Amino acid sequence: MRFAFEGSIAVRAAVVVGVLFIGGYAVAQRTVGSGNGPRDPATPLPPQPGVDDPLNRRILIEAGTFTSGSEDWDTIVAPGSPYSKRDEYPRRRTVQGFWMQEHEVTNEEYRRFDARHAFASGKERRPVVNVTWREAMAYAVSVGGSLPTEVQWEFAARGSEGRRYPWGNSEPTCERVHFRSCDPRGPIEVMVRPGGATPEGIHELAGNVAEWVTPIWFDPGRTPVNDESRRLRGGSFLSRPFALRAAHRVNYLHSGFKSEDVGFRVVWPLEGERD
Repeated sequence: MRFAFEGSIAVRAAVVVGVLFIGGYAVAQRTVGSGNGPRDPATPLPPQPGVDDPLNRRILIEAGTFTSGSEDWDTIVAPGSPYSKRDEYPRRRTVQGFWMQEHEVTNEEYRRFDARHAFASGKERRPVVNVTWREAMAYAVSVGGSLPTEVQWEFAARGSEGRRYPWGNSEPTCERVHFRSCDPRGPIEVMVRPGGATPEGIHELAGNVAEWVTPIWFDPGRTPVNDESRRLRGGSFLSRPFALRAAHRVNYLHSGFKSEDVGFRVVWPLEGERD
């Protein structure tokens, strides 16, 4: 399925009852490799929770305060425009420190979790795609983490100084970020365009593949649960520059949605700061 990461998208899903949600979310509690087919003994297991992964380092994002959204959120008047900022109302937010993966989870990382995950030779270091929010959360839980909240993700991309893009305020180029103006038309290997990294060393928070996040108001214990509660951030290889901004989001995606340009990364709280 081809999915252009634009603000005009309005994928809608019905409200689901708690029982259905709990059954879907329970996949996140499974043991690594359980129910995923036989594990290849030659494939190493993911590191245990709390142990750093040599395939994807954890980068410290220190606590701080920033303004999310856009100061000019009300300047676009065309309803349904892909360039609308109506859902970017600015808010001042304080964020606790956390760890974030250096880059998006790759095919070779995900294979350790799901032995059935197939990909072509030579694509080991490309981001895993066509993964639902529930599958992404299951992976994150298996390594002791979670998917980032929207606030965590945006703070990592913008920093306390409020960068327009993860690397700063200069406009996107193909030397810096992989988006729709660049070749090839598909995901590329992680960390090959270091000019697009944040000052803290987080790669691909813009472009390559969009990333699953969890809205801060999402409550897995609430019944019934609104399944229109998952979001994507960061833009992808299908995105125009507007969708690469750190403030941009795609709303109203149900947890079973998947696409060729959607992946994820994992975060962990600092010791003593777990919610």
